[in-house]
Amino acid sequence: MVAKRMDRRTFTLAGLATAAIAVAPRSSANVPDRTGWQIADLTSDGLRHARGGMADSGLPVSDRTLFQVASCSKTVAALSVFTLVRDGLVKLDDPVNGHLQRWQLTGPRSDRTTIAELLSHTAGTNIHGFMGYGPNDEIPTVIEIKEGGGAALSPRIHTKRRWFKRYDYSGGGTTVLQCLIEDVADSSFRAYASEMVLRPIGAGEATFELEPDRERAGGHLADGRRLPGGFVRHPESAAAGLWASATDLVTIMRSILDSLNGDTDALLPQNLALQMITPVSAGEAHGVFVDPGETIGHDGRNEGFESAMIADLNSGRIRAGVTNRNGQMQNVLDADHALHGRSE
Repeated sequence: MVAKRMDRRTFTLAGLATAAIAVAPRSSANVPDRTGWQIADLTSDGLRHARGGMADSGLPVSDRTLFQVASCSKTVAALSVFTLVRDGLVKLDDPVNGHLQRWQLTGPRSDRTTIAELLSHTAGTNIHGFMGYGPNDEIPTVIEIKEGGGAALSPRIHTKRRWFKRYDYSGGGTTVLQCLIEDVADSSFRAYASEMVLRPIGAGEATFELEPDRERAGGHLADGRRLPGGFVRHPESAAAGLWASATDLVTIMRSILDSLNGDTDALLPQNLALQMITPVSAGEAHGVFVDPGETIGHDGRNEGFESAMIADLNSGRIRAGVTNRNGQMQNVLDADHALHGRSE
């Protein structure tokens, strides 16, 4: 079965930034009680938390509840690639096939497709997004996903004909990078991202485990129906599989700002951080969306979950939000108890 295309951008990063400074917040009554959510807001005054609703039946959301953050995973995948660049193991302009050991990208110009093009969605790879796997589905290996065989529910990943490095959002391309990281680091992507990115930056509770054994939310569709088993599984981890809290998302964005500032203990050297946020096409840089000189961020949507994170390059303010019901993110952002940072 071919995975259907998912509308990834159900709300805008601009909306997240606007909600942070709203002067006439709406009532929190617009947020259904069954919707779980978290907001984290980092300013020069410190980090503020807000949370509410239910993580799952009988389990209120806490500050530590993990949510599937969908395409925000791609920013962590990009940071993982940049650590390989930092350590001299790959270069951004390297053809990706030169580093892939278990599988090769095929299609027009595939032999020249670079790591940087995959990071910026300009490689012309197929598959916009992945639908994931239910509780009774067999989970394919990353190679089966690449080949579109075995237990995979999506087609083979390949390049298409393209003109002038046109932007074409591709979770498939990010999954090629997952394979790259595993082959170069001789490690699972989950373990590498945890050891080399998430723990060093202080987001060690976030995880790419398919089914985390810690406090987590169950997802709901827009009509309020709970997903069977609580969530879909995403072995396409780099594209959509991260579990994190809103605070974790703020920490991820802060690690990029720290690197841009040239902090001595930052994850990346300043020059690589600048490359990461340099726009390539359509406001997309390398693993982040960019409003040049203004903001960087990412957002995401999986079945049952939505997320967003944004950092202001001038003020240093970082804001992130997560929810476990499709179609409710904007209501969460507009709720006055979220805007004012109150926790219960």
